Amino acid sequence: MYKLMIAEDESLERKAINIIIKKHFDNIEVVEEAKNGLEAVRIAKKTKPDIIIMDIKMPEKGGIEAQKEILQFHPTVKTVILTAYDEFQFAHSAIKLNVVDYLLKPARPLELVEAINRAISHIQFNKELKDEEINLINKSLIEKAVSYIHKNYSGNINLESVASYVHLNPQYFSRYFKANVGMTFIDYVSKLRIKRAKELLTSTDDSIGEISFKVGYIDPGYFSKVFSRHEGVSPHKFRMDHKTSNMRINHID
Repeated sequence: MYKLMIAEDESLERKAINIIIKKHFDNIEVVEEAKNGLEAVRIAKKTKPDIIIMDIKMPEKGGIEAQKEILQFHPTVKTVILTAYDEFQFAHSAIKLNVVDYLLKPARPLELVEAINRAISHIQFNKELKDEEINLINKSLIEKAVSYIHKNYSGNINLESVASYVHLNPQYFSRYFKANVGMTFIDYVSKLRIKRAKELLTSTDDSIGEISFKVGYIDPGYFSKVFSRHEGVSPHKFRMDHKTSNMRINHID
């Protein structure tokens, strides 16, 4: 049985999370709920939860500050962050805070279930690792790999090249990357590339083909498929919708 703590200042959100957990997990016990960051630290110290669902913006103490403090006495806890802001760059810095996923509020039930499952997988994976492997493969390697990805995502980057950069076997690196980052290597690179593509689509007049190349996709057709899978619309439609939205705002002004 895994112990889970909810840290969320909105009562309706806490209730919704409780309902989702009870419906989908028979191996999780919600030990206690915190309404602010100070309570989160106090309850975590008392109950030592395996998993925390943590809102970033809370009274008294924010979620990030609370997480940092909790890690000082409970370094193995796995946390899912809830945020009202789409800050993908946060995924990079959150690695060192044992954050396995971050979800935009209001989180959809399926997203929350998947995030909790990732946290459980992370816990199970760490239990399976031998002591010498834990000593050999540490967070600094993942941070080094993520830094390399952010610098080279626009080129011909793949799992093998990144694994080689951090001197790990590709198969082992793949498992360890997913366990620590909360998503597969391919999903991480795709998400990073699509984020950059969205920025270029809304801030430049570059063609779809040019943007495709700039974010690491040689084939514009394949880029469009990946973009549509992530965003639900084609790159062209995404750009047009953004322009239409801006025109409406300017018209109102």
